[in-house]
Amino acid sequence: MDFVKGQLVRSKAGRDKTRTYAVLDVEGEILALADGSHRTVANPKHKKSRHVAPTATVLGNELLKSDQPISDAIKAYDAEHPF
Repeated sequence: MDFVKGQLVRSKAGRDKTRTYAVLDVEGEILALADGSHRTVANPKHKKSRHVAPTATVLGNELLKSDQPISDAIKAYDAEHPF
């Protein structure tokens, strides 16, 4: 699966299992992920692509510039798509 910048993904492994993140950057099989609260744009989580499940939702680039819009988008997605 090819991941794109802005795509929402859910963690499949680790302490953050089932947490939703937005992809900030794709570097080979490593993804830079942020959720706007625990993992910010300034300090993204780096996770291998095989440890996340892709979703069909992709955020626009204007939402990826700061933490609050990312957090709001993830909360809205989680409310519509519970675990």
